[in-house]
Amino acid sequence: MTDSVFIRLAGPLQSWAKPAITGNYVHTNEIPTASALRGLIAGGLGYQRNHWPEWIQAAGFEVRVDSDPTLVDDFHTIGSREDEYEFRRRLAIMQGLKASSAKQLAFKPGVGATVIAKRTYLADAEFIVRITCEGHTEEIDKAVSAPVFSTYLGRKAFPAHFPFYLGLSNADMLKMIPAISDTRNSKTEVPLHSLGMGPTARPSRIPVPAVKNRDEWFAELAALNLQRRAAA
Repeated sequence: MTDSVFIRLAGPLQSWAKPAITGNYVHTNEIPTASALRGLIAGGLGYQRNHWPEWIQAAGFEVRVDSDPTLVDDFHTIGSREDEYEFRRRLAIMQGLKASSAKQLAFKPGVGATVIAKRTYLADAEFIVRITCEGHTEEIDKAVSAPVFSTYLGRKAFPAHFPFYLGLSNADMLKMIPAISDTRNSKTEVPLHSLGMGPTARPSRIPVPAVKNRDEWFAELAALNLQRRAAA
């Protein structure tokens, strides 16, 4: 029974943001979040933000970690424009404050209105994701195989490597898709996260076929004959 859709999330950088510590410090989760994956499906079907059908909330996700990511930091500064400063100066005067108090009215932290923003990203991560939602497999398949809005890995600047869409199959396919490994054995173990179990749930580990390089990976994947949606 082809009840699951499989996608691959891989690229130079990914960002699956945790709640912001402050407006200027945002860290990434180490695996894709359920909310981000739901957004990916909704965008693929052409729905606008906050106008999704209810069934998307019921979609289930299992995330296989094929390549452990490296956390990298990105720093940049945010400075105020002169017209913004002039607006804040006048606002201070209207409030009976000194004109020099304008710096205290900046709409971002940091006296002087120039601050450092920090983001953390995942570098060189690779995830295999199984998506299920009873009665909506065809819609999910369409969303990830022929998306209306471009798909990306958490931020618009982070496109996904090929192949992104793997195809349709049953649940067992999650243990059959190979992973690149330097092991000498024919199998390797990879972590598996069931996102419906909650953020504190520990991942299980499952054995999957091991291959040495991407060429072997493509050959093994082709031999699995996942069902793929025909181009419209």
